[in-house]
Amino acid sequence: MSEKIHAGKGGFTLPAQAGMDDVVLDLAQRWGADAFRDSDGTELSESITELGYDIYSTLCLIRADQEWNNAHPEDHQQKFLYSTPQTARADTMEIEIMARYSKEQYRIDEINDCKKYWEVVNRTTGEVVPVSDWDYAEGVVTVRNCAKWNVYSVNFLVYQIWETTSMYNHITNNWGDKPHQSGIDPRKKETREHIYQFLVKWLETHPNTDWVRFTSMAYQFPIITNPKSETLYQDWYGYLDCMSAQALDEFEEKKGYRLRPNDIVDNGYFNSTDRVPTKAYLDWIEFVHEFMVEFTKQCVKQVHDAGKKAVMFYCDHWIGTEPYKPAFQEIGMDGIIGPCINGREVRRVADVPGGMLKELRLYPYFFEVDLMGEPTFKEGGDPVRDCKKYWMWIRRAMLRKLVHRIGYGGYLDLAIKFPDFVDYLEYQTKEYYALCENSQFTPAEAPLKVGILNAWGAHRSWGYDVTWPLGSITESLSGQPFDVEWICFDDIRGGVPERFDVIINYGYAGTSWSGGENWTDPRVVFAIREFVDSGGGLVGVFDPTSHENGGTFYQLWDILGVQKEYGLSGDCKKVIPTDIAQGHFIAADLASTKPALGKHVQTIYPCIESTQIIAKDDEGSVTIAANDFGKGRGVYLAGFELGAEQNRLLQRAIWFAAGREGEMEKRWFASNIETEIAAYPETGKYIVINNSNDPQTTTVVDGEGRAKTVELDANASAWFDFEGNEI
Repeated sequence: MSEKIHAGKGGFTLPAQAGMDDVVLDLAQRWGADAFRDSDGTELSESITELGYDIYSTLCLIRADQEWNNAHPEDHQQKFLYSTPQTARADTMEIEIMARYSKEQYRIDEINDCKKYWEVVNRTTGEVVPVSDWDYAEGVVTVRNCAKWNVYSVNFLVYQIWETTSMYNHITNNWGDKPHQSGIDPRKKETREHIYQFLVKWLETHPNTDWVRFTSMAYQFPIITNPKSETLYQDWYGYLDCMSAQALDEFEEKKGYRLRPNDIVDNGYFNSTDRVPTKAYLDWIEFVHEFMVEFTKQCVKQVHDAGKKAVMFYCDHWIGTEPYKPAFQEIGMDGIIGPCINGREVRRVADVPGGMLKELRLYPYFFEVDLMGEPTFKEGGDPVRDCKKYWMWIRRAMLRKLVHRIGYGGYLDLAIKFPDFVDYLEYQTKEYYALCENSQFTPAEAPLKVGILNAWGAHRSWGYDVTWPLGSITESLSGQPFDVEWICFDDIRGGVPERFDVIINYGYAGTSWSGGENWTDPRVVFAIREFVDSGGGLVGVFDPTSHENGGTFYQLWDILGVQKEYGLSGDCKKVIPTDIAQGHFIAADLASTKPALGKHVQTIYPCIESTQIIAKDDEGSVTIAANDFGKGRGVYLAGFELGAEQNRLLQRAIWFAAGREGEMEKRWFASNIETEIAAYPETGKYIVINNSNDPQTTTVVDGEGRAKTVELDANASAWFDFEGNEI
């Protein structure tokens, strides 16, 4: 293993290709690479693997042996789909169940008994149609004894015959007639044993491999496509693609009850992560996780027995290997790698519990087009522009929680066609190495502990949520100087833990992020009220604490000081304050009394006399408010739009809610909202960064309260020692 990885100075993984030895060596020196990797569709030549660099070899076990996969179609991975809802116009109807799905991606399961594993549902009444009233043949379900004008659909099993990641790479790179690849299910005993045997042989034939980069383990997050290969549904956290007829039977045996297909299909919502999870769905997640921990543990043991290290790509087929669940630590992974375009994704990897190596695969990926199909490494693309955009958000998060390594993926022969990109990456990597060296991975202790309260809690830490991408609160928080922890409602039913200073609840009404019916539990509202009354803070964004109950919509209106009019109380007289609170601490960096909050919640009004209105929109709806509650405070934001002004707004809201606003500007503070500061007491150094595309001047206050003027070029950073001397 290379010295850099041991030394903790930061490392770089370079995607290499056979036949490009001179280029690979040149870029390794310019970018500071200490490891090479392959990518989907590329190989490393023997001359590259013998250069003395660490070698990462990518391995996707479920796709690795297509000869086996093709010989065992009954072991292809499965999922439940939901046929297009159809209105009954007579007592008999025919439903073509695959009408809206890709037949290149899926094949109807005609192996297992459809009468046992499928269900036809009257969506109007919610009733399951008796199996005697329907039959299946040649892609069509015929339903009898229909209730006229009621809506019906079928929850049915399919085999996935074109594995999702292979499909994406194939279409993105225009691989034409290259064979489609399928994925197999390790839950099937014979296939699982074959995977273990295949891995042993693979390890023997890769003697120069130092790190086995599992991409990832078995089950992909769901991406459902239509006949035009367009995405119908995608959920980065969904447990849809780990289903099978066998899994249903094993779940019943283990959990003591049988899942209905609709427990997974969820009336067509597919248990989107935006939904408040049901008990059945949470049980399903845990069931899959338990299996995947044991399967993955065996794979990692084989890697270790071969004298190599195992690292998991926290994307693609990661479902079931939940890094934020305690059992993940039992697997023994040596490292985890995550794709990264922003600060939220930095923290998603960096905050994973355990002492394993943390690495980011940065963007732009060395493909001709990006994730949205726009040109990148081809005519019309601008990879330097893209790289700078991503790095701005990545860097600010790294100030708070640093990873051990960075790298890229894709096809190096595309990247070298853009010399300006090659030059910029040399600058970017040097900036990263300076951060590693000067910080020694030890940021200053956070002044406040902030809890993010939603229905998922720690298992979805730094995950995609309903505010992404336009108004990402988590993205803003990723670079804030706070200690952030995700908690669920079960974590507070007995009281808010004493370690928290502020609780944030955000999201649209009815979503998992806001909490839905959890807010009707007296234990939840009691816990938050007691917490704030004792001096804690509550920050609510969009529709916090929302659920109609007891004549109110925002259940903690008495803390937040606002309520939402959504059409049921328009006739009620509202005798409330209307004046803007002048000179409020929270508004100190706002350029206007009508700040840009993006697509925000409207018809918000102050509901008690003590409410401090900080901002309103053009219609008079409150957009920012604060309120005292006992010894504590509540703060309300009707929306959030990512940007420098909004980052500072959120920071001020948290300090104010905690009742410690007087401390914010006294230590490690940068006056210019386009700039930020982070300190590292163990090394006696601090950094100031410019997050804008223009030169900036800022006044920074150090740990002793001393002010210093700093000038920064566009996107630049500068290091100082604790005496204020530039390094």
